[in-house]
Amino acid sequence: MLHEVLGFEFQHPVMLRYHQLTVDAYGAQHAGGQAPGIRVAYSLAGLWLALEHDFTAEDVRAVHRRMGHPTSTWPAFEPPVPPQQWLTVLDVADAGVRQHSDGGHARAANRWAESVWDAWLEGSPGVDDAVEALLRSIFLDVGHHEGLHGTIGPAAAVHRLVGLLEA
Repeated sequence: MLHEVLGFEFQHPVMLRYHQLTVDAYGAQHAGGQAPGIRVAYSLAGLWLALEHDFTAEDVRAVHRRMGHPTSTWPAFEPPVPPQQWLTVLDVADAGVRQHSDGGHARAANRWAESVWDAWLEGSPGVDDAVEALLRSIFLDVGHHEGLHGTIGPAAAVHRLVGLLEA
């Protein structure tokens, strides 16, 4: 199912703006068990940036690239108990690729990401604070933002994040 949705996004370049939401929603929804901790942390950070702070997919990817590899200080995010009904990648496929609908895909991808983030917020109280603390430890405590003097492209996304975290 995921590959079907990802294939649709790559076949329709306008849909690539939803690709990061797709990857992050899937990673956060499939946390726990054998899921690598780095995937969960990156996914939650991506959802926090996109849904709470309106970062674009390109900006989220820029932050992800600067996050680096996990250390022992990164929190282990325990997944919430899934709600009775939450959206899944199947809902995105049914609304988008299976209907040949860019608009359906866009709406479903956004709703899916929001439902996954909401499930984490409700089922793991404080997850938003933990994500912010993780990003703060990465970007403020170790100086990842030094030398990023550009105001466009990936450097601008990281500068924006640093400003957000310093506020």
